[in-house]
Amino acid sequence: MMSKKEALILRIFVGVVLVITLLFGAYYYESYKSEANEVADLINKGNAYMDNECYSEAIECYEKALEYEEGNERIKSAIVKAYMSMAEGYGDDDEALLCYQNAIALDPNNRTAYWSIANIYEGRGDEDTMLEVLHKGFDDTGDESMNAKVFVIEEERARIQAEEEARIAEEEAKRAEQEARAAMLDPLKELFDEGDYDALKEKMREEEYVAFAEEVIGDNSYYSGDLDTDGNREGYGIALYENGYYYYGEFHDDARNGEGVMMRAVYSDSSSIGSFIYDGEWADDKPNGEGTAISNYYKDRISSTDFAMKEISGNYTDGLEDGEMTLVGTTRGGAKRTFKYSAKDGIAERSSKESSGAKGQYIIAQTQDGSENLTSDGSKRGVEGFVEE
Repeated sequence: MMSKKEALILRIFVGVVLVITLLFGAYYYESYKSEANEVADLINKGNAYMDNECYSEAIECYEKALEYEEGNERIKSAIVKAYMSMAEGYGDDDEALLCYQNAIALDPNNRTAYWSIANIYEGRGDEDTMLEVLHKGFDDTGDESMNAKVFVIEEERARIQAEEEARIAEEEAKRAEQEARAAMLDPLKELFDEGDYDALKEKMREEEYVAFAEEVIGDNSYYSGDLDTDGNREGYGIALYENGYYYYGEFHDDARNGEGVMMRAVYSDSSSIGSFIYDGEWADDKPNGEGTAISNYYKDRISSTDFAMKEISGNYTDGLEDGEMTLVGTTRGGAKRTFKYSAKDGIAERSSKESSGAKGQYIIAQTQDGSENLTSDGSKRGVEGFVEE
């Protein structure tokens, strides 16, 4: 049985414990009450700053409140709203990007923030970063419209890439074709350099060169020679034109300009002409200026009165005889006849009222002794390939 002294001590001990318990309870109650008041006060201050559009100050208050209540979604939402509102004031500056990124850090499901960041990068022309943002935005938010935009852009990129690859392939094919053509033209260039027209005729009449010439249609042409920085013909070179006409000489502004020689040596089996050469001045891609046109004929395909070779020298305008002209004709036996006549716009002028002796023909020149006439039917005369039939 407990003594009176022991009972007193026990009562004193229980009393002390009760006092301590009451004191601690009161302390914690006041502490909790004070913390709750602090959070509420911070939130209220933050809301007031928001009303006055003082977003930085509002964020500071909300973040302090969040330190007391980590994970409080209501406070987080307030901070996100403040960042979003502040970002609008920065437009498309880097500060706006930082605000949107801070909003996403608190709310990864914030579609508006992702779209805002993507739009800023799109406006800057930074499509790669925009796509990265939309990819991550779709992963975080599941927004199908983000995925749809990525799909459209990547499809367009693939189309553009395919077109670029096709363009490069076409350029490579064109380059290879040009190299192949140059390989055909370069041997002729060497013969032109040497002035070896007989060898040129033989080369042009080879089967591969006949087939090569048949590839040129219309205004198209093949070329090997100097080029300017834009890839246009400039300087010296050789070119193949329609109907087997080869030109070797000067080019300017992507056309025949300057001194040059044009030659053809392939005709139909029924043609009496064997080769044609024009050597002289060029301008605007045509014979313009002083030059000499030489036509060679197969002796077994002409009459005894026809010339086996005709050499016509003088001035040419756009390929037509225009001025005082001199024709030197060589017969099958080697005799030469010289005639001088005038022409205007390709039409030879009448030099005598005498009858030519041939229907539809008029005299344009006579030999010095008057024994032979040179006649014309009024057809245009000029450089082969530049006279309309």
